[in-house]
Amino acid sequence: MSTKHQRIWVGIDAGKGHHWAAVIDGEGDRLLSRKVLNDEEAILALIAAALAIADEVRWAVDISSRTSSPSLVLLLAHGQPVVYIPGKTVNRMSGAYRGEGKTDRRTPGSSPTSHGCGRTSGQSSPRWR
Repeated sequence: MSTKHQRIWVGIDAGKGHHWAAVIDGEGDRLLSRKVLNDEEAILALIAAALAIADEVRWAVDISSRTSSPSLVLLLAHGQPVVYIPGKTVNRMSGAYRGEGKTDRRTPGSSPTSHGCGRTSGQSSPRWR
């Protein structure tokens, strides 16, 4: 049995039919990476999985439109802190992860770019509460 982390970050690359979620710890190690259908049951399962891994979970989404609405509503309803990471920020951060880009089709969710942005965004990103 593994120990529970103090804090993790979950990055959600939102899409119409499904999202890709990746979880990293304080060292930047990927703990979880998976496809999540854009429906209530799958999103609630992701929230439960993240809460089982750590005492504190911080969430970041890359889209603040209808596409991410179900995720945002469920995260907020469960008292989870969420930040919005604009596409421009993800684009700029990809320079910090040379050769990784925003996504990697061969290994979905393997790129730290969009997920690392949530960890480094600090107070400058809009937060939903």
